[in-house]
Amino acid sequence: MQERRTNSNTQTRKMNNSGALTVKKPTAVAKRSKKATPARTSNLHAVRAPRIVNVKKQDKAPFPWSIVFVSLILTGLFLFMMMNYAEVDKYRSEITELNNRLATMDKTQTELEVTLSNKYNIGDIERYASEELGMTKAIDENNVFYITTEQEDKTEMHSYDDGEEGGFGFLLTGFSEVIRDFLK
Repeated sequence: MQERRTNSNTQTRKMNNSGALTVKKPTAVAKRSKKATPARTSNLHAVRAPRIVNVKKQDKAPFPWSIVFVSLILTGLFLFMMMNYAEVDKYRSEITELNNRLATMDKTQTELEVTLSNKYNIGDIERYASEELGMTKAIDENNVFYITTEQEDKTEMHSYDDGEEGGFGFLLTGFSEVIRDFLK
């Protein structure tokens, strides 16, 4: 049989042949009074020695004004950049709208040019004159008609010269039109 002693108390452990442990209580322990010393005080011991650590009071860190200032500047720059992007987007939409209007006006211009070229088409003019107005082509100079007037008939031409355009006569005409419109 083997005996083993533990450091924590004075109990003895024995192993018997079957491998089981049997614990035997110590017999030579004197009885002490419970009032004189508390039980098991001799069995307690300090595992480590206490360490004294001196901690100096750290100074309070100053407020990080530079970080606040830089973050305000970056925020302002970001907002300015977003405002510029919004303005560029507005200009792009205006450009698109103006390009659409330009395409519409170009189409209208080509249609009007075609209409104008058709108006000055000599063939169309001759057809209109012959069919609608009943005119004929002058093939030879003998086909010219002269109108004779008698002596009793006369033609007079009156010319009114006010001097400069928009003069006194023009002013009087304007007054007469205003009065005529007022009376209506």
